[in-house]
Formats: sequence, C-alpha cells, structure tokens
Amino acid sequence: MRILQIHSGNAVNGAVRYAAVVSRLLALRGHEIVILQRPGLDLGSILPMPSNIEVQTSSLRRVPEEIRRFGEFCRSRGIDAIHTHMSSAHAFGALLRMFYRVPCVATTHSLNYQLHWFVNDRVICHNEESMRFMHNWNRVARRKLRQVPAFVDESYLEPAAEAPASTRCRLGIAKDRLMLVTIGNVERRKGVHDIVEAMPQVLQAGLDVCLLVAGWFHSAGYRAEVEERARALGVAERVTWLTRISDADIVHALRAADLYVQASHVETGPLVVLEAMAIGLPVVGTVCGSMPDFIVPGLTGELVPPGKPAALGEAIVRALRDPERRRGMGREGRKRFASQFSAEVNIPKIEAILAEAAGRA
Repeated sequence: MRILQIHSGNAVNGAVRYAAVVSRLLALRGHEIVILQRPGLDLGSILPMPSNIEVQTSSLRRVPEEIRRFGEFCRSRGIDAIHTHMSSAHAFGALLRMFYRVPCVATTHSLNYQLHWFVNDRVICHNEESMRFMHNWNRVARRKLRQVPAFVDESYLEPAAEAPASTRCRLGIAKDRLMLVTIGNVERRKGVHDIVEAMPQVLQAGLDVCLLVAGWFHSAGYRAEVEERARALGVAERVTWLTRISDADIVHALRAADLYVQASHVETGPLVVLEAMAIGLPVVGTVCGSMPDFIVPGLTGELVPPGKPAALGEAIVRALRDPERRRGMGREGRKRFASQFSAEVNIPKIEAILAEAAGRA
C-alpha cells in the first residue's frame, strides 16, 4: 500500500515516537510510506528510518491551499490510505477524507471532544476507555472502532554502550542507592509531584531511594513547584532532573534503575511503561489509560489510584523491599510485553486496519 502518515508534533513526544515506529515498521514490511509533518523535526533522531521513507512538510493549517496541495498530492501519488496522529493531523486528515475521498485511519493518543472523529473510516483506540469515549462523546460508530494496544519497537532498546554503573556515576547517583525513574513530559497530569510526596514514606520504611525525573520540560513553573515541595519534604538532594533526553538517555536511565514509576493522573497509553517492561524493569503505575492493561498487580508491578501519594508510597515499598521478588516482577513484565505489546505482535494489526480502510482487506 501507499500510506500517508500525518503527525502534528512540534517536538518529540509519545505520539510522535509512535508515528515514527509505525512508519518505520510498515516501510520495512514493503509499504510505500510518506510522512507529512511540520518543518523542523527530524524523525531520524528518534530511531533509524529506512531510506525509502519520504518526508513532506506542511504547516498543517486547515486552509484551502494546503488541503488542495495535499489532496492533489494524494491523487497524483495514488495514496491508498492516510493514518493520522495528534489533533491538528487528525483534522487535516479528516478534511482530505471529506474533500478528496482518501480513506483515513486515525489513532487516538489523547481523549478530547472534537468534531472530526466521525469522518474517519477507522479509529484505532489503545484501550476500552478510549473506545467508550470515542463512541459516546465523539459519535464514532462502533463499526469504525478498532482496538490495538499501545506498543513499542524494542530494536532501539538494545543493551546500551554505557553500563548502568557509568550512567549512575554520570548522574551523580550512588551505585548502591535504589533508583526510581519516571520519564516523559514533565507536567502536572504526569503526577511527578505525587512521587516526590511519596518519597519520605519510602525512606521511613528503611529504603535508601532516589528519583530520576527525565523528559521534556514544558512548564518551568511546575518544575519549580515540585522542587520547592521536595525541599520542604527534605528529599531535594535525592531528586535528579535530566532534560532534553535522547533515545539513548531513555535506555541508559531504564537500565540503571531499580523501579519505573508512572504516577499519571490522566493518560492514554504511556509507551515508556512498555519500554521499561521490555527491558525487564518492574513498574508501579496508576489506574488510568492503558496501565491496567499493561501491569498485572503483584506479578509485573503494582497499580494504585491516581493522585494518592500514600498508596503510591506503599506500592513502591512493596516493589522494592524484596530484591528477588522485584527481579521476578521484571522478568514477568518482560514476558507480558513480548506476548501482548511488542511491535512484532501488533504492527500486523495496524497493517490490516489500513488495508480494511483502503478496501484491500
């Protein structure tokens, strides 16, 4: 198939990484892939992209000249299906579907009330919550909804050149201190403040822990608030901040850690949880989005309600207190990832949905 992948990210985030992974793997399976994105973002910096992937750029503004330009592009290139990621891309793809009749598939990466969803031929949801939201609020017919879990391509998670001890040394973290890590956009909905609130409880349980917060900092005010709270709780020297991270940084951080913590209040399918599982790291997460699908409490990690630092602290203590149990949860998480959330298992499902929309199934 000839597939136009559209994403509207201005910087690297989970949705952009997902679009890059899907584009790469579909190209490796023999499909002709064109990526349409805003100028200035190099997907090759996220992971190696096949040389046969073409990149086109656009403002993705919903104005007649841009819609006409890429509508004619789809016609001239014989595009069989469009696959969209993120809000502006979804709206742009829906307009191409409406005015140029190009079959369109949209993948949900967040839950927003928007009028364009029902226009798509198929809508891919990562979990049952997204399926219900898309049907009840965005009026997408059930016959158009398809569920495919979030997944990652573990090819970029190969053992890193930097040893875990070297990573800890570089970050100033003692080699014998238990290390928690959380990765992603550093903003209130990700619940970093809850992890900081839980740390005194973990320390009182006799566990010598520290926290690495790594990711993309979109709110200086939120970081300052969390840092101030860490100082008030007496744990500031145990919190390390790592900004502008690369894929290599993610791999280094995960391999150096003892436990991954995702304390989100609002979430869809946090890919870094799957990356942690792929590496064999146990995960403490919250009951939101796809995390109840990812994590089996007591087997691969722990689940707690969002916004409950005391429950989070208890879960962290349970996960860390017994080293052998912790390692066992990591092994079970790795097995669960391989059987349900790997690219090998899920990219054929994406391929089949695109073919279905294009009338090739």
